[in-house]
Amino acid sequence: MSLTVKITKPIFQTLSDLKEEYGFDELGLAVSGGSDSLAMLYICNDWALKNKVKLHCVTVDHQLRSESAKEAELVADHCDGLGINHEIVEWKHERNISGNVSDLARSARYELIDKWRKDLSFVLVGHTQNDQIETFLMNLKRGSGIEGLKGMPLSFKRPEGYFILRPLIHSSRESLQQFLQEKNINWVSDPSNLNETFERISQRKTWEKLKSKGFSESRIELSVAHMRRAHDALKQMLPVHFKQIGKQEVTDLLWDYNGFIALPEEFKLRLVSSAVMWNANLHYRPRFKAVLDVLKNIKEKRATVLGGSVFYHHAGKIRITTEFKSLKDNAINCSRGLVWRNIWEVKREIKGGYIAPIGINGNIQLSKRQRSTMPFRSRVIQPGIFLKEKLLLAPTLDPENSGYLSFCGIKFNDFLKTH
Repeated sequence: MSLTVKITKPIFQTLSDLKEEYGFDELGLAVSGGSDSLAMLYICNDWALKNKVKLHCVTVDHQLRSESAKEAELVADHCDGLGINHEIVEWKHERNISGNVSDLARSARYELIDKWRKDLSFVLVGHTQNDQIETFLMNLKRGSGIEGLKGMPLSFKRPEGYFILRPLIHSSRESLQQFLQEKNINWVSDPSNLNETFERISQRKTWEKLKSKGFSESRIELSVAHMRRAHDALKQMLPVHFKQIGKQEVTDLLWDYNGFIALPEEFKLRLVSSAVMWNANLHYRPRFKAVLDVLKNIKEKRATVLGGSVFYHHAGKIRITTEFKSLKDNAINCSRGLVWRNIWEVKREIKGGYIAPIGINGNIQLSKRQRSTMPFRSRVIQPGIFLKEKLLLAPTLDPENSGYLSFCGIKFNDFLKTH
């Protein structure tokens, strides 16, 4: 078996397995010009020709280095030679970026890819075994638990709705560079890869030291696999536990206090974290210490707030609702088809009316029966239909007026299954 075949055979098999699982006939490729993504471009092109899959390529020019535009054009030349459609998209930003540049660039990259992909549902990125190990070590240094040590999955559905696929996740960077050398293909070397002030680059140096002490790629991958299995098991059981101790009431969550407290600590922490993410439509988990603080307050039956979510004790239940101050200025016209808070769609128009949280002023105008439907904290964040300062309707508190709005958000139980 030739070196090229030895390198490409497992990647071909991974791509074929992904095609069998998802049934795609088109793929997007995010290619930067570095050795990893450039090898992915050529290997995927060879596989795609044999499997009748059409490829589209995008290069994100982050405009962080003077050479980036030229490097993007080099990728365009490679794609042109292979007959692959290619587009360059640019990250528009201020020249002097403050904060975590790596994180900002990554977020911008995926946002630009999402805009570029149009109807493409699957986009390949060139993350390798090396990236997996570096990520593992970075998260280990931070004291991460299962969430951080489970590594990067082969496939992952982005919040925007498309899938990221990583066909090189079990291939080493060194082998991919050997493949390119065999093919006489030159790649771009990013000088920032030598800058140890970047955490990922620092961990590359750490890994070299660890290998000299007997650590191996296969053992790290084995640990990642163990963590992923544990993560998947916990994820599968979380909706089961929620169903046993809680329910969703309109946009509130209600957990039986005693049932929640009796859960293993890991499930309590995961439910708190998931509730915050679901309630505020967050893509990333809140910090672990903040979740621990919330859990401590819940146990002591003290009201607490995290990420715009209020946790409070009421009638033997833990209620989770939205913090009023995060919604107080949120309003839309009561026009058919508009959506309030990304969860309530207007079904019946009221001319001149608008939708806003009921609030303190609206609460005064509610009837005694309406006020009895739920506690004050949960009631004031419900959608009210107003005409000037007058509360006309409170659809979620009145069954007879429920037809004015329709819930279009994701239910918490479904959220648990997909996040």
